Amino acid sequence: MNTIVTQIESLQKELEKHESRLESIERLGRLTNMTDEEMNRLIEEKKCLEKKIVENKKQLKSLRWENWKSMIVSVILLGVVYLGYTFYSGQFNAQTDELQSR
Repeated sequence: MNTIVTQIESLQKELEKHESRLESIERLGRLTNMTDEEMNRLIEEKKCLEKKIVENKKQLKSLRWENWKSMIVSVILLGVVYLGYTFYSGQFNAQTDELQSR
């Protein structure tokens, strides 16, 4: 089972690969003379990569939001445990003090 963090990392790596390939395609289109067929093939690949990049960015945004929600839940739970411990130790100390004063 992948954690949200590992999914985010893998998406970022995939996004970097797609963006790098997209830059290479754009550079090839500017710097080399190609036949129409080769140029059309590069244009199609470029469109496909742009679509994948948009999808990956949306998915990455969604995963980051999920990660943020998980962090907030963790902080709330930690606060509840801390407050519970503080309340319990305060009650315990009050009872101990009461018993000692008798």
